[in-house]
This record gives sequence, C-alpha cells and structure tokens, in this order.
Amino acid sequence: MHVRRFALPFVTAAALVLGLFPGAAAAYTTVHTGSGRPALAFANNRLYAAWTGSTSGTAGKQLIVGWSVDGGHTFTKDNSVVERVPEGEGPALDADGVFGYAFGVYLAWSAANNANTLSVAYTIGNGLKCRTAFTGVRTLRSPAMARDALGRRWIAWTGLDGRLNLGRLDSIGCGSNGVPNGIALLDRVTLADVTAAGPALVQDDSGAGNGLILGWTGAGNTINLATFTPGSATLTNRSGVSQPGEVSTGGGFSLTSHPSDLYIWFRAPDGTVHRGYSQGCRPTCFYTFPWELPAASGVGTATDGFHDTIGYFDPRGKLSVATY
Repeated sequence: MHVRRFALPFVTAAALVLGLFPGAAAAYTTVHTGSGRPALAFANNRLYAAWTGSTSGTAGKQLIVGWSVDGGHTFTKDNSVVERVPEGEGPALDADGVFGYAFGVYLAWSAANNANTLSVAYTIGNGLKCRTAFTGVRTLRSPAMARDALGRRWIAWTGLDGRLNLGRLDSIGCGSNGVPNGIALLDRVTLADVTAAGPALVQDDSGAGNGLILGWTGAGNTINLATFTPGSATLTNRSGVSQPGEVSTGGGFSLTSHPSDLYIWFRAPDGTVHRGYSQGCRPTCFYTFPWELPAASGVGTATDGFHDTIGYFDPRGKLSVATY
C-alpha cells in the first residue's frame, strides 16, 4: 500500500478528520419525491439532477431530469422527458466538460419501458439529444459514468446475470454542437465480479495513482473498490473501507475525487449518510464517518473540484441536497 502522507494513530486521526470536516451542513429538502440513487453533475453554472420519480407508468417509474441555479434549493424539470426507470434505482449523469467549462450532461439509465435496455443521451435541459438504446444490453440497476485521465467517458453497469460490465462511450458528433448522431458503446468488458446493485465509478485525480476506480457492493453489501484498466477483465488495487462491518444498505453509493483526496458517500445500516476519505492510499483505504442526515436510499454526488454536493431521498421520500 502506498500512502502519500503519514498515517496517524486512530484517535488522533479521527479527531483531526472531525475537525477538518465540519458538522453536517443544512440540507435543502425539495418538493420532489422519488427513490433510489439520484444523480448529480455540474455544467454551465447549473447543478443538474436526474432521479427516479414517484409517478408510475405501464413499466417502472418516471425518469426526471432537472437543473438548479441556486445550489439545489429548487429545480426546474425538463417536462419533455418521458422515459421510465426501475423503482428504487436511478440514472447516471456526467458533465461533457470539466466543472465550469461543461455545457451539458450525458445521461444513462435502465429503460424500464424498453425491456430495461441500457440507454444514454445528452441534454442541456431541453430534451434528450442523441438518445441511444444499446440493443441486447440490459440492466435492472443504476449505471455509473466517469471519464478517465485521457478524457474517455466510461460507463459501468450490472448485467442481468449480476456480473459487472464496463464500456467506453463514443459520443463524437453529439453534444454542444447539436448534431443528433447516436452514441456508440465500444471496448466492452465483462468482469467475473458480481453484485446485486448498481456500481460506482470515478477517475482518481487526487495524485494517489489509483486510475479509474470501480466500486460495487459484494456479499452482505460490503463495499468493494478496485482499479479498472481499459481492455483488461482483471481488476487491480482491490480494497474497501477500512473498518470491518461498514456496509452500504442498498440504493447505491457514490465516489468523488478532488486534487486533495478521494471520497465515498453511502447510506449505512444506521439509516444515515456516511462519508469516507482515502488518506491518499493506493490502493484506496477509505475510513468513514457518519453524518446526521437520515436517508431512505442511496446517495448521489457531484463535485466542483473543491466541494461535494450530495443528493439523497429523506425518510419521507423527498429529494434533499447538501454541499460540503
């Protein structure tokens, strides 16, 4: 294990971390309801959000896409989106650029109204552009997206057999130029690892050198993490959270990366949101701390490079947003 900075004794380290991370910030509880893991992304001075709503259809629940210009206090919904997703799951979002230089977002979801086919699209909040359904690729869980160090966008999903899959999204001709071409799924890899939930995905830009990190829950909802190398079906740098028994209770967890460190967010068995940081470890060595935020399901995240903004559903099913 390579650690970029000295490890501190447990008591001292815990006290230091609690001092660095202030108490839970006030969460904004919106009027919107839903379930599963909401997705967040920053683009064009907006906080985009996508989530599984409460309105039922012939298959699944309504997929909602919206944006906020006040940090998540309020969201404007794109009422042209008529897609459906499995109840208790969620979509994925990824900005088309870096933080303030992004113009719009890519969206991925399990299309419950199309045999749960993995589908992707691009949006700036006024409809789905370049909408593409990958024929024969199906998932019942929340997908995840991230770009690697070369700027290539990857998508991870759980197959119907429970095995983890990754592929590269080629979206040339789709994006801010408005050209309505489709999006290609290339370089697909099916892993031996299995999960009963949707995965998490992030590029480590903290300096620890973990590369493209894939996260998933294993038996007993234990949290697993590893480095995915494009073109390889073998994961390396396998790890998890540091303390034994720390698990995610379903709905999906999220990973973020800052120049300072890696972070993990999830709903723990005590019913609250937990946050962990990696201490610059390779492989990652997340140690987690509870936050006084009761959550009903998974936690989605976005980062501006310095702070994390999280989204989750409170025990009443209300979409809540907080920034740290």
